[in-house]
Amino acid sequence: MRVFQGEGWTWYQLGPHEKTKAQGLIQPDHWPGCRKWFQGVPSTNINCLDFNVAAQDREALYGSYIYDQAPEEEQNRSAFHFYLTKNYFFTMNLDLSVFEELGSRRMHEQLMRCDDAAEAFLVLLGELMRVYLKELEHFEVQLGKLRWGFHHDNNKSIIELIHKRRHELLIMRSLILSMKKIGMGVKEAFVSKDFDATEQRRTFCEIDRGMGLIKEYANEINYLLHSEEVVTSHRGNEIFKALTIFTTIFTPMTSFGALWGMNFEVMPELSLKYGYLFSLILIFSSTVLVYLYLRKKGWTGDLLKDKKRYMKRKGFF
Repeated sequence: MRVFQGEGWTWYQLGPHEKTKAQGLIQPDHWPGCRKWFQGVPSTNINCLDFNVAAQDREALYGSYIYDQAPEEEQNRSAFHFYLTKNYFFTMNLDLSVFEELGSRRMHEQLMRCDDAAEAFLVLLGELMRVYLKELEHFEVQLGKLRWGFHHDNNKSIIELIHKRRHELLIMRSLILSMKKIGMGVKEAFVSKDFDATEQRRTFCEIDRGMGLIKEYANEINYLLHSEEVVTSHRGNEIFKALTIFTTIFTPMTSFGALWGMNFEVMPELSLKYGYLFSLILIFSSTVLVYLYLRKKGWTGDLLKDKKRYMKRKGFF
């Protein structure tokens, strides 16, 4: 067990195998309410939050928080457990290596400016929130690549990548939303305290910034999904239109070919001297007539114009 001593408060950092020591830090009058939660510690990795405010100045907030979740596997996640009072708090199974060296030094300086355990706990949440904001910056870079990938090469892999980024964003939203719930729980449990200190306000601002960024990123991903649906629908319509036009144009050829391909004994056309030439002229003329009719109706104009623009863009003429 590692102990961080502040001015008038203490932070006990417990490992996953120090459950007995953690139980000794829970106040006896809080134990009946904590028992069900504590029995699942540290094997159960779930989010939970509860508090005991029966006695003034003896309030306690306790629960578990999933602070790391792999996007590929649901069970690949890490949670720490906490018990917070006015004068001290403990965390169990929190891997401090998630904080960078610079972040650890900054957090140490902020902790030394805290007046009680509630402030210190919010500083801890704030430093963890900075880790999430760094991940959101990386996510923004990936989202930018996705945005231009969608513009330049809209294929099947793009829609899969959009869904992947959307899933990653949902996980980040879940982590930050759970942290916001804990911050609100701290305010509710210690309602008599004024949370106006600089570090506390900074933590809540960082949480709000993270939620705002996630909302904007979600809107952009939803826009990309909508655009993908529009493009896919347009491509499907173009393919269906082209197949319909080709089928209609070649209907006379198919029909006459099927007619003269029959094996009846009496077929007057077979004895004609110029029957073959006549059949070619009939097939060709009927095909042209069908095409001219479709063009007059305007059913082929857009398709041909699109092809011309594509040919010009590619430098064919």
